[in-house]
Amino acid sequence: MICILDISGLIYRAFYGTPSMNYNGQEVGALFGFCSEIINILKVFNGAKFVATLDSAKKTFRNDIYQQYKANRRQMPVELVQQCPLIQCACEKFGFKIAKRLGYEADDIIASYTKHFRNTNPITIVSCDKDLLQLLQFDNVKIYNPSKHRYVDTVDVIHKFGVTPRQLLDMFSLMGDASDNIPGIPGVGIKIATKLINQYKSLDGLIANLEQLPNTKLMQKVKENIAQAKLSRQLVKLCDNVDLDFNLQNNAEHDIRSYFELLGFNSLIKRLRGLGY
Repeated sequence: MICILDISGLIYRAFYGTPSMNYNGQEVGALFGFCSEIINILKVFNGAKFVATLDSAKKTFRNDIYQQYKANRRQMPVELVQQCPLIQCACEKFGFKIAKRLGYEADDIIASYTKHFRNTNPITIVSCDKDLLQLLQFDNVKIYNPSKHRYVDTVDVIHKFGVTPRQLLDMFSLMGDASDNIPGIPGVGIKIATKLINQYKSLDGLIANLEQLPNTKLMQKVKENIAQAKLSRQLVKLCDNVDLDFNLQNNAEHDIRSYFELLGFNSLIKRLRGLGY
């Protein structure tokens, strides 16, 4: 089995969920919290081949499509920025394959790995990111939510969003996403988006039937902003053809135990027992 880790999400969870810690004047709280979460994940997926996916930079190809993409995002806290190299080092010490590419987000790396291996290997994606739920449309792909400590499946998607994983892209295109500054259609929230996608099956199906929409204020707004929905679809769509090294040979020089000893993470060393580290 291939286990693909959405490192960005784990980093932020660790940063905001772990008390401040210091090692030789360096803040290491997020590093400790991250490594603690990785040990939890290793216990669930012990024996898997791990890929740690990373965002490469703030600007990606999506900014070329829409300059305001994620423009409302706050800068990463300095205390976390300083720990990111230590966290990447920890991934290497765990023996994980590190995967990133300039101009792309971790989601695109995950989608590309999924496309490459989904027909040959069972894949589990470890992430809380709703955009990655689109990948549940493929056989052999599972998503594990580390904050809830359980798998998320198609039934969960339908229960929460009212559509299938295959329809999420079009639904998110209508709704937009304020956190990523994706516009969508003004006034269209989850209830209206669900209704439209279920009635017309897709964004293209909605476009093909624009003239048949009820003559209401909301539907007029849909007609007027359909180009914005199409733009949003470009931004939400996962790029699954990123040029990557798909060799899954894990780092043979990994030594996370020594790394923990150096940092004084003694409580984490005890938790490594039985995991082959």
